[in-house]
Amino acid sequence: MDQRTTYEGRVAARIDRLPLTPVQWQLAILVEITWGFIIFDTDGIGARLYPFVWRPAHIIDVYQYAVIQAMQVGLGILLGVFIMSWISDRYGRRPAILTATFLGGLCIWPFAYVTDFPGMVALSVLSTLGVGGIVATHSVYLSEMTSPEVRNRVLLTSQGITALVAVGVNLLAFWLIPHQWRLFLWVSAIIEVFVLLPLLWWKLPESPRWLEAHGRHEEAEGIMADYERRCGRYLTEPLREPDYGRNPVVSAKDSSWTELFTSPAYRSRTWVLIIVWLLAYAGLIYGVGAFAAVFMVDLGGDAHFVFLTIAVAYVALFLGFLINARLGERVERRDVICAMGLLFALAWVVAWMMPNMWVAAGAYVVSRIGTGLFLFNLYNYTAVAYPTRIRSKAFAWTDGLGHLGAWAGVTLLGPLYALGPNHAGWILWIVLPGAILPALMIRTLGIRQARAVLEQVST
Repeated sequence: MDQRTTYEGRVAARIDRLPLTPVQWQLAILVEITWGFIIFDTDGIGARLYPFVWRPAHIIDVYQYAVIQAMQVGLGILLGVFIMSWISDRYGRRPAILTATFLGGLCIWPFAYVTDFPGMVALSVLSTLGVGGIVATHSVYLSEMTSPEVRNRVLLTSQGITALVAVGVNLLAFWLIPHQWRLFLWVSAIIEVFVLLPLLWWKLPESPRWLEAHGRHEEAEGIMADYERRCGRYLTEPLREPDYGRNPVVSAKDSSWTELFTSPAYRSRTWVLIIVWLLAYAGLIYGVGAFAAVFMVDLGGDAHFVFLTIAVAYVALFLGFLINARLGERVERRDVICAMGLLFALAWVVAWMMPNMWVAAGAYVVSRIGTGLFLFNLYNYTAVAYPTRIRSKAFAWTDGLGHLGAWAGVTLLGPLYALGPNHAGWILWIVLPGAILPALMIRTLGIRQARAVLEQVST
């Protein structure tokens, strides 16, 4: 460490002194709306189309569907996370977010016309490159643009907007699927490419922390000065003096991804996160999503019942985000993650014990709160756990490798879904290794982050 170029993080200190204004809200809400449309329109599109389009038309069987879903949530996102993390570290957070948005819209519409299995497998990989990109950048970018006092509030409140996006997407699906399902795909692509991409190009500045860590001090100063001016329009008192001493920055030129596995400061947290992401993606994130709609259909639900249930679930999740955000930095992220994993497990145990369409719908609503708050708190935990110079690399190696769990786990779910009474094999998979184990791991082995300065907790 002594041989590295280390200096006072002057830009980082200036960001940390900024009070909360509409400027931070504008950036955060724009980024999270983008996350919402890319994820809910693109990520796992097979789970939306299989029960109501592909299965009734006998286009693919359940085993082929499991492969397609695994390609989408596993290999495609894995490649997207690594490629976009490289862009994010090499060229900046802004280019990575713009590229992810473009890819999200560009690669979804071909599903409207390709119905042969090999073609669908190839599209499943391509269509989720943008998903991997926005996953790897949204929490990274927003954590770098906010101060420790308001970070959790801004992140979780703006991330709650994603639940409202999900409500809108599922109401659109309620209206258009199955009879106008191709139009659903085209509307999704148009929103991402022709609405969100121009807004991001116009409104999204580069992260000054990233510029500072890469030695681009003049550019960082210019963007930071504009950021302060924009925030200053909403302030009635002068900004307090920055505390430069508490923001040590190591130059990104002196960093390598190998630090994640060789540095005593990061090695243990990296392996904990890799294992937690592997298990969670295979279980309470993608493992449940792959067959939740099929489960409700098998219990008697139709397309309208399923999509309305999903919409209601995301309204409930939005309220959950608001409550979590209100708690702010008073509750550790690792405690929230653990509690939400256990809540998810309880909901699906009840659904298994009482095989009824309405019970399953209620369990889905409750479990969606667990999944959503687990996922976003883990996003934010991962971003805050590492310094700016390797933050995107860390996302690639932890969240990115975690998608191998989705790939392998979802591939297994076809046979597991057919195993045991009331699909017990699937339920046990998403509850035990998929929820309870990662929840307990992050609670017992995770680091404390509440109210911590970004450059201190992650350095």
